Order: sequence, then structure tokens, then C-alpha cells
Amino acid sequence: AVVSTQSTGKNNNVNKIPNYDKSDITEIQKAYKAAVKQAPNNLQVTLTDLLEAKTKGRWWVVGAAWTGLEETRKVKQVEFDSKLLALAKKNHMNTEVRRNVFCVLMSSEDYEHCFEKMMKLNVKDKQEREIIYVTVLCALKCKTFNPYYTNVIKKFCEHSKSYQITMQFSIWDRLKDLKSLNATKTRNFILLLSSLIKSKTVSISVLKIVNFADIGAEDIDFFKDLFRKILNVSEVVITEIFGRLQPLPLDNLKNGIKVFLKHFLKPELSAEEKKNLKIALKCF
Repeated sequence: AVVSTQSTGKNNNVNKIPNYDKSDITEIQKAYKAAVKQAPNNLQVTLTDLLEAKTKGRWWVVGAAWTGLEETRKVKQVEFDSKLLALAKKNHMNTEVRRNVFCVLMSSEDYEHCFEKMMKLNVKDKQEREIIYVTVLCALKCKTFNPYYTNVIKKFCEHSKSYQITMQFSIWDRLKDLKSLNATKTRNFILLLSSLIKSKTVSISVLKIVNFADIGAEDIDFFKDLFRKILNVSEVVITEIFGRLQPLPLDNLKNGIKVFLKHFLKPELSAEEKKNLKIALKCF
């Protein structure tokens, strides 16, 4: 009988086990699910916490949680040079998160180094938006356009879709209020946006909030410069950029861009530039 029961268990045919009551297992499963549902979030115990447990204590042990939180706060504090902090204040970085992000941007060797340092700031949830906010602000303020900020944005957008969405809203905010940008910020915004579109970090569909059928005279030069820079790439890249619009239900945007390119941009293009324009128009 024992051998028979073992064989039945191995074959997962538990219903044939003598005196087996399925309701017992069902009750246990219900109790387990209830316990898991009510359980607190997983503790964020890092490798560093485990390695330093002897000297700093095990904060995850019941009764030592408060000490652990104090230690965590000390680790998260970041110190920067007084000159950097003064510069952050001058640029109106009025929260701790913005100040830290600004100082990391200014003190990093390159965009990869910047990304690594930003990750160590432990910026969470909605605060992540501040990374894009501050980086765009710095990019637009430069007297001479600096591709460093563009590469930082690209790196974060590649890292997480949430940064892509934040960047999209940042672009929309400025497209809705181009009049508020001075000459330097306008030039830098064109260079930043065209670079993000050409690298496919941002889709050209981001322009869907623009009504090209009723575009203001003051905005025409902005979009002429923008499209001219977007078209200054290889034929393959042009097809990839404008081809992304083809399957999307954005007829107003597609028609608006076509009219704008033909009516406002084409007359000013060289013969070589017109070849690229022709490739773009074929994508619609």
C-alpha cells in the first residue's frame, strides 16, 4: 500500500491516494494567498547591507528597523563642492532633488558617468521626472549647444519608458509655448529635438500637438529649421523616421507635415536636400 501511494504521488495523481481529502489542500492554499496578500513589501536588503551587517547592524531584523533607516539616510546623503551648490542656487534649483541632479550633471566626466552617478541618488517614482526637467533646462540654457545633455537624455530614455514619457511631455510644454523661448533657447531646442528624433529616441509623432494647417507666422521659421536638420541624415534614416508615422492613425499630422514641407520648406532647399525631402514624402 505504501509503495502504491508513493507511486501515485510521483505521478501527481493525488486523487487516488486513500483517505485523501482535497478540501484540506484548498483551505491551506486560501490561507497562504491571504497571508501573502497581507504581507508587507519586500525588504530592500542590498549586498552592502549584508557585508556591513557586523559593523552597522542588521536593520531588517525586527526591533532594529529604526537604526537601519538612520543608516540608510546617511548613505543617501550626497555632498557637493560649494561652488557647484552656489551655481545650483543661481539657476533656481530650489529642491534637494533638483540640486543633486544639477550638481551630478555639472560634475560628471561624460554622459555614462553621469548616468551611473544619477542611479546612486536613489531618485524614486515621480522624482525621476526631475532628471529630465533639469537636464532639458541645462541643455536650453547653454550659450553653445552641448550634445552632452542630449546624450544624457538618450541614455535615460533607453533605460526606462517612463523617462521617454517625461521627455515627451517636456517637448509638448515647449511646443505649446514657443514664444516664451529666447533666441538661444529656441536654437538649442531645435538641435535637441532634431537629435532625439534622428536617433529615434523620440518619434516624430511627438509633433502631433502642432496644427500645421493653421501654424502661426512666428513659428514657421522654427519648424523649417527643425525639419531641415531632421532631413540632414542618410536615406535609410529618413525612411525610418518618417516611416514610423505610416501605421499610426494620425492623418492630420501626416497631411500637415506634407503641406508644410512642400509649401514652406521645399522652395528653400538645395537640389541635394530636395532628394531627401522626396524620400520623406514617399513615406506617407
